[in-house]
Amino acid sequence: MRGREKYEALLEALGVCIASRVPFLLWGAPGEGKTAVVESASEHGWHVETLIVSHHEPSDFAGLPVVGPGGSVTLAPPAWAQRLATHDGPSIAFFDEWTTAAPALQAAALRPLTHYEVGALRLPPTVSFGAAANPTDVATAGWELAAPTANRFCHLEWSMPLEVYAESLVAGAWPAIRLHEIPASHAAEVSRARGLVAGYVRARRALSAVPTDAAGRGRAFPTPRTWDYTARLMGMARAVGVGDEALRLLVAGSVGAASAHEFLVWIDAQQLADPEDLLSDPSAAAFVGMRADRVFVTLQSVLSAVVGDLTPARWSAAVEVCAAAASEVGVDAAVPVVRALMRPGVRPAAAALPREIMTFRAPLALAGLLDGSAA
Repeated sequence: MRGREKYEALLEALGVCIASRVPFLLWGAPGEGKTAVVESASEHGWHVETLIVSHHEPSDFAGLPVVGPGGSVTLAPPAWAQRLATHDGPSIAFFDEWTTAAPALQAAALRPLTHYEVGALRLPPTVSFGAAANPTDVATAGWELAAPTANRFCHLEWSMPLEVYAESLVAGAWPAIRLHEIPASHAAEVSRARGLVAGYVRARRALSAVPTDAAGRGRAFPTPRTWDYTARLMGMARAVGVGDEALRLLVAGSVGAASAHEFLVWIDAQQLADPEDLLSDPSAAAFVGMRADRVFVTLQSVLSAVVGDLTPARWSAAVEVCAAAASEVGVDAAVPVVRALMRPGVRPAAAALPREIMTFRAPLALAGLLDGSAA
């Protein structure tokens, strides 16, 4: 892949992070346009607050204690947070020169980044968070990231290709981030991605893999949090139609290159049936000889499809598909999906229990999800 194509894929990945509200961290050498490209979002109606973290105090992120009447103490939010909270529209809080801030200051900045709280102020969900950093070997008084800090970001490696710089310098027009509205298919795509992530981690029997070396702990690695990032980013990426390279960057930026490669190869090997085909004719579902992880992911895709368009008939058809899988390969892979289908808020009030539900009588009764109507 040529330099321009890689750069445009990186911009696509950055746009997906912003739209998904997943915090991103751009790693790159000084002077290569990291801050400029994020601030260019202001040209499209976004409000961007750029803070050089090392120029601030912990109270600028945790709130400044103010003593009120009767001795009560309120954590007053700083001006940058108030501007974000009052902006009518999407915005970005961008923490620049992240690795030049001492670990204690980085820790104070994590609260708004992950909990949207700055002192007593709750930021709206229209705010996206991001940061930029130079690798420690070129940073001014740089610090390695602690693992808990690194694990809160999707890490994107930034570089300015020569051909992009030379062409844009002369033309005066630079490639821009694609900024997205939330598409109608977003929720369904995220649900489908969660099914894929759940199937993969079940197959691998592992959630976390914290690197043993300090440099590795300062970048992306798999944990429950970053697998959730992966699902959210993958769902948004599919919903807005980004390319395969941008998707690879997002997954690798969340869980690390090795885990991302294995996960994406595993997805390609699944060859899953269309869930709508299974719902339209549950009797045609064929699971004989299918691996347990493929059965689980197939049923998760059925669950996602039903939740996205919930009717009594579709709900009953999903139970029948699960029962078909249980009769052909065993109940273990189907039980989690049937439990989810039986949860309050998922099962439609008007949906009668099909007789196939009795296949799962024991696990549902144990979970307290089988009422007298199914006896």
